Amino acid sequence: MSEELKSPDLTTWQQMFDDQTYWQQSPDAHYFDLQRIADDLLGQGAIDLEQWQILRAKADDLHKDSPAVNVTRELDDPEA
Repeated sequence: MSEELKSPDLTTWQQMFDDQTYWQQSPDAHYFDLQRIADDLLGQGAIDLEQWQILRAKADDLHKDSPAVNVTRELDDPEA
């Protein structure tokens, strides 16, 4: 039984971006996966340079916010 590997698409990137659990549990891995998918999309020609820059900027902005958001959540609910 062979399973074809699917190339990432913009939907894959958006689903990863929206995955709050992954982002909270492993912000660095989440960030690097977003970058990798954006790079793959550019390399495949699925997006152009401008779209790639937008995806990378969104990932950068989300990653910059992750420590503050995680600390705030921990302080709001230390048992979570």
